[in-house]
Amino acid sequence: MLLNTVLDTLISGLPLVPLILGIYLVFQIRHDFDMTVEGSFALGAATAAVCLTDTLDPFLAVLVGAAAGAVAGLITAGLHLALGIPVILAGLVMSIGLFTVTLHILGSPTVSLISTDTIYAAPLENSGLSLDTIQICVLGVLVLAVLSGFALFLRTERGLALRASGAHTVMVRSLGVSERSMVVLSLGLANSLAGLSGGLVVQTQGFADVNMGIGVFVAGVGAVLLGLVIVRPSGSQVVRIVAAVLVGALLYRLVLVATLRFGLPATDLKGITALTLILAVVAQRYLGHLGSLLRNRADTRRGTSDTRRTSPMTGVTR
Repeated sequence: MLLNTVLDTLISGLPLVPLILGIYLVFQIRHDFDMTVEGSFALGAATAAVCLTDTLDPFLAVLVGAAAGAVAGLITAGLHLALGIPVILAGLVMSIGLFTVTLHILGSPTVSLISTDTIYAAPLENSGLSLDTIQICVLGVLVLAVLSGFALFLRTERGLALRASGAHTVMVRSLGVSERSMVVLSLGLANSLAGLSGGLVVQTQGFADVNMGIGVFVAGVGAVLLGLVIVRPSGSQVVRIVAAVLVGALLYRLVLVATLRFGLPATDLKGITALTLILAVVAQRYLGHLGSLLRNRADTRRGTSDTRRTSPMTGVTR
């Protein structure tokens, strides 16, 4: 049972890592809320599904899904910059509109991919391994590539500007970096990752559904907060970002998989997601307060120790 739980967690959690990464980008780095990801996730899945039914290469289908998601993100950025609509409202409008677009692309509420080749078909034929093993290996390599590429990007000059633009807008502007370009970059990249994730999910589960994007934003925020609770600040910030996204995505799926394993009906998963989000917020606040308290106490003790070692007359350390 434990092995099956781990396998199910990896198979269902790894395809969501790019989506969680995109949500982290806007939510934590840019300090904004973009609900476009709900539409771009389903759009990427639908686009990839149609490409697969047209016998396009499965990996190219994933890239097409990512491109479709990027277009959705760029439209949201255009609504925000050109019309002055707040990002959260522009994203909400886009997620509603993309539902209709996705339905037209699919042609029906659900499209099955049982008889089509996926990214797992060739490795499955040539290796002789089980489908679960192939899925974990292929997804692991793809997720590692996405996380590594994102980490390298964050270390570039453009990536550093993007990281600073959320918390230090005035400073970034003083350095000549365009805030508008950061908005376009963040929304385009985040939704591209969401579309890519949709392309992976649809090939893993074997079908595309017009409703599959509903609720992924809230679930993604919950996964981000879970990851930040587990991966505490230490060392490289880029490493923490990557680790928090990976851990959060897998931990979130572990909660849902364990819920089903314990016999709860699938209809309760939305409630479990909401409860997980609440617990993650509470845990992050509590642990953050506790960490600050411990650091202050350590600083106080260190200061007292330094005072005792220093002569009050000469100021020379004994």
